[in-house]
Amino acid sequence: MKHPLGCRILLLLLTGVAAGAQSGPLIDHMVTASGFGAYPGVAAPGSWVEIYGSNLAGTTREWAAADFSGAVAPTSLDAVSVTVNGTPAYISYVSPSQINMQLPDGLPVGANAVVVKYQSVSSVGAPLVIASQQPGLLAPSSFNVEGKQYVVAIHASSGAFVGNGSVANVAAAPALAGETLVLYGIGFGPVIPSGVGGRVASGLTSLSGSLAISIGGTPATINYAGLAPGVVGLYQFNMVVPAILTTGDLPVVGTLNGIAIPQTLVLPVKAPDPLPGSFTLTSSVGANGGTLPATYTCDGQGSTIPLTWTGAPSGTKEYAVLMTTIPGDGTTKWNWVLYKVPATTTSLPRDSFLAGTLGLGSDGPGTIYNPPCAQGPGAKVYTWTVYALSGTPTFSVPASQVTGQMVTDAIAPLKLASATLNLSATRTATTGSSTGCGYIISSVRASKSGIPVVTCDATYAYISSNGITAQPMMNGITSTNLQVPIPVNFNGANAWKIPLNPAIAGSPTSVVDGPLGVAINGVPIFNPCTQGGCVTGGDTKVLGQLDTCNGHSGRADDYHYHAAPTCMMADQPTNYWDTHPLGWALDGFPIFGYRDADGTTATRDSICGGNTRTVPNAPAGYAYHVTDASPYVTNCLIGTPSPDLAGQGAKYRPMRQPPVTPFNVSGMTLTTDPGDGYQVLQFTSAIRFTTNETGTDSYVNQPGTYKIRYKQVTGAELAALLALRQNANATTCWSFQFTNNGGDTTQPSISYCK
Repeated sequence: MKHPLGCRILLLLLTGVAAGAQSGPLIDHMVTASGFGAYPGVAAPGSWVEIYGSNLAGTTREWAAADFSGAVAPTSLDAVSVTVNGTPAYISYVSPSQINMQLPDGLPVGANAVVVKYQSVSSVGAPLVIASQQPGLLAPSSFNVEGKQYVVAIHASSGAFVGNGSVANVAAAPALAGETLVLYGIGFGPVIPSGVGGRVASGLTSLSGSLAISIGGTPATINYAGLAPGVVGLYQFNMVVPAILTTGDLPVVGTLNGIAIPQTLVLPVKAPDPLPGSFTLTSSVGANGGTLPATYTCDGQGSTIPLTWTGAPSGTKEYAVLMTTIPGDGTTKWNWVLYKVPATTTSLPRDSFLAGTLGLGSDGPGTIYNPPCAQGPGAKVYTWTVYALSGTPTFSVPASQVTGQMVTDAIAPLKLASATLNLSATRTATTGSSTGCGYIISSVRASKSGIPVVTCDATYAYISSNGITAQPMMNGITSTNLQVPIPVNFNGANAWKIPLNPAIAGSPTSVVDGPLGVAINGVPIFNPCTQGGCVTGGDTKVLGQLDTCNGHSGRADDYHYHAAPTCMMADQPTNYWDTHPLGWALDGFPIFGYRDADGTTATRDSICGGNTRTVPNAPAGYAYHVTDASPYVTNCLIGTPSPDLAGQGAKYRPMRQPPVTPFNVSGMTLTTDPGDGYQVLQFTSAIRFTTNETGTDSYVNQPGTYKIRYKQVTGAELAALLALRQNANATTCWSFQFTNNGGDTTQPSISYCK
């Protein structure tokens, strides 16, 4: 097994930098070799380290064969030597401003003093932390393309670099499943037979530590891990590319003794040509290995991408969809956890947030989609995987606690096939980190009843949620049309658009009915009136239509507030809302509590119920304040409203007719049946009332106590419902049951889909 590139690899370490002369050597800083991670101030015995400073040498040159004593590397070049903890290091390159050295073996773990000596004058000792391992794979800056760092890998059969044509002077020759590749590294610790430092490696050695490398999440087989023959201090790894069924730039993740190699690397891979009937996953937003548009990240609308899959094997009962990325620490991060997707589904359109059952994303909190929002420079690779399953995964925890790892483990024995898609994202315009966006992101973190996802482009913040709060809903309502709170897809492109640069308009915009803003828990805030306005329908609070938290469910079975969200506000000290927004109006101005920042009762102008006093934690210009008198929040917008005010109707998809004309009730509560998971809306009527299911039927109910039971449909029942023609565009369904307090059915059970 010979080193295929010889000194070409080692020369990637060496860089000469000119500098002026000084009285003696001066060390400025040290890093491990630039092409292998360039870790500052810490290295492993036998590793290569670059010393930067001034007056380090009087010449500029690399070592030559004449500098070696047989196979032993030199410890001095042109009157330059280096000691580490008093032990001579091996010198491969010197210049006035840079020395490249290899650390000797046997150094103690911890801080060691590095001293440069030139012409008998020694530098002041500089600290270098020695670790038992500090591994880095060869990945120089010349293999970094627009922030995407490619690992250097060599086809063992030809000696050519692996590439996709994007790296200069490297031909397009991606890795193929089953072939052997050669990778290189430094800092991987001791080998057997012992000895890494200062000697040209000969024969085969074996890495003492346990090394694992995966490509695209699939473990690779490592046939050789030891020193590269014919070179000093360079490790060589021969690995077999796993049977990856994906083409593109796939993440390369390594661990040494269970600790992640701290590099974010990718490798170009070409999958075998698909066989007829093979399971494949595609998206209209980009080909595999392509770039993810910013609108699908936190610097845009934060939408889910459209997905289509074909060729699922026979026996598929349902699907799971997982979106993952692998950050620098080598752990798997789940952005999207979706399971119990019915077998009749073969595609998910953009913003498919209510399809299947949603699990916990790694960024949380709650069962929520986390759009790509990686910190730090460079491209990050995101992987979508759809799994064809032979059955339904089960969990020992409630759905609200199911994580990506739990789904991965639960579906393992059910997996019939999987298909993947990889797209990379580079944050070039970080609008998701702008000042205006930061105000809104910070505000939602105060919520303890649901934290929406906030993403931002240059114009709007997008507040994404399902419109449901974790606090009690519907309790205490005394006038109702028997709608119930069901999640609504206020996500991605359908999220609430809040202008990031609000400005007072020439004249206010009236809000007759419907949403005027959104609370920090993701629940919309409406004006005080019923549908059609207060003149026609009346004030919801006066009519008794609001629960104890000032909310209720509307005609789309959507939950929203019509007055101050008092239950949400009770989760923080009373004075918290003097200086922190409890919500955001659709014109971009904040909604605060009852008082101004100085603690005095807020002055409400006669225009839209706010004032122009200075506010913290929000843009300047205007602030709305809640009050216990109508209109409770506001019935107009002082600034230029976002398109959501005029287009609010498009956000809602009612799945049923209002079952009854509003009538008076008592004792209304909403609970969950612990036996079967159904939500139960219970109420008592003192009068006879008539309900309907379809708008054309009717059911007469005598005075008494009644229950509306409802639950989201999953599994085979959901697949059967979605296969019906009338549900062609639906993604989710709900089952309804109607009983009296004795459990007797009062009207037929029915399912509604949207």
